[in-house]
Amino acid sequence: MLLGALAATLPLIVLLIGIPLLMKPAAKVAPVAWLVTVLTAIFVFHFPAKTTLLAALQGGLTGIFPIMYIPFGALVVYNVLKATGWMDKMQGAMANLTVDRRAQALLIAFGFGAFLEGICGFGAPVAIPASILIGLGYNPMMAALVCLVANTGPVPFGSLAIPTVTLAKTTGLDVMKLSQMTGRFMAPLALIMAFATVYAMSKSKGLKGAIGTILVAGLSFSITEFLVSNYIGADLTSVLAGLACLVAVAIYLKVQKHAQPWLFEGDAPADNAPKEFHFKELFLSWLPYLLLAVLVIAVNLPKTKPLFNGSAAGWNWVLLKAQIYNPGKLYSFTWLQSPGTIMLIAGLIAFPFMGIKYSVMGEQFGKTFKQMIPSFIAVACILSIAEVMNLALPIIDPKTKLAVVGDLATKQISMVATMANGIVALVSKHIYPLLSPLFGTIGVFLTGSNTSANALFGNLQKLTAQGMGLSDILMASAGSAGASAGKMISPQSIVIAATAVGLAGKEGLIMRQTIKYTIPYVILLGLMVWGFAFLFPGLVP
Repeated sequence: MLLGALAATLPLIVLLIGIPLLMKPAAKVAPVAWLVTVLTAIFVFHFPAKTTLLAALQGGLTGIFPIMYIPFGALVVYNVLKATGWMDKMQGAMANLTVDRRAQALLIAFGFGAFLEGICGFGAPVAIPASILIGLGYNPMMAALVCLVANTGPVPFGSLAIPTVTLAKTTGLDVMKLSQMTGRFMAPLALIMAFATVYAMSKSKGLKGAIGTILVAGLSFSITEFLVSNYIGADLTSVLAGLACLVAVAIYLKVQKHAQPWLFEGDAPADNAPKEFHFKELFLSWLPYLLLAVLVIAVNLPKTKPLFNGSAAGWNWVLLKAQIYNPGKLYSFTWLQSPGTIMLIAGLIAFPFMGIKYSVMGEQFGKTFKQMIPSFIAVACILSIAEVMNLALPIIDPKTKLAVVGDLATKQISMVATMANGIVALVSKHIYPLLSPLFGTIGVFLTGSNTSANALFGNLQKLTAQGMGLSDILMASAGSAGASAGKMISPQSIVIAATAVGLAGKEGLIMRQTIKYTIPYVILLGLMVWGFAFLFPGLVP
């Protein structure tokens, strides 16, 4: 059993060596790991070559449509706003609401970063806020640290919740239950990380005068994150929570009376005085994202959802589906309901009001595609690896109940199930919940992506939980929540932060600072998982 479990980990070992140790891009390491996965499945686990390759094809297609199509649509709109100057207007408004350095960090790194994570993710929530903070006079190391620490609460629901959607697709678990459980983890953690954001820049001496702003930022985000993830769904959780945080902090900063703003040594209030900005410009700069929120809700209402997911009579044209290797697990893509399509439609509606020509959108469409090619390759390979590693025989036709691949009398468990059995044999049921967040942390450390981490380890969490008699929803969600800790120490995130603030080559120094926040985060989350598992199991969906 242990030899089989070791063989099943070979693709993960390749990722571990290639990305964090050799510091090679995921787009170059993932194809190598993919090849190792396929060869291991065929020659070590003896899966049929044709079935293995078809499973790999389905995983790769899923990685592009719907997975990477979502951030693609978001990045097209973002790049249009950036190219036309509208993003500068939005950033300027965010930067000029206050001169208090702690409030700026909460507004820009915590609130605006969360919104960007919800919309597009993939480095933008660190790079953009960090560059704004540098422009406001922050020390480069401090700007990088603050943005990495702040970018934790929204991560499992980033890029319109694609990590949670991927977790559901990989495990076959209910996406709403995963959203609810993940939200129950992340809401209190996000509040704690609001305090950590200010502590990272000012230590305990700066906390005292900022409690009000921290609570407004943290509670507005956390309460919205909990309510949306538990009662509406995963897609808009980080978007709406980030918006709620921005609005709440902006209002609070306008009405509160600061006798003395907290400034860096050498700062003068006059040097950092807020500049005038126009509400109309601010509203228009946000218009595509406001329309996105409205449209995503509109297509997911009880009466409209069957239309846009293709289940209503006469609406099957919106559902692309195909049987690739498993009649019980069809490839499907609801292209009109996809947040990627909705983001593009929101842009098409908003741009005329903003004076943006459609030709600009066409130009950025092509540039965004080129920009995202490495991400397409990496995520397609990761999802392909996940599909192959979760392949098990026999494959049963749900209609005939007959085996289309393999023998009904002979079961052949998946590579992931083999790994799960190894964990069950070595780890106590009462210890595993404490360790489960580490899979998400390690997954993001390896790949830089919560989406990829969920694809790699989601089913492992599910099968391990089932083998131990624990909640699969709880353990899968714990891994996704643990991914936020991995974001703080992921080489990919740190390289992005270092580049944004002009500290390229100093990534090791940044990691030494962020790991101080990663370790207590993982410990606290592990204790929360243990509590849900054994003290409050009734709170697990």
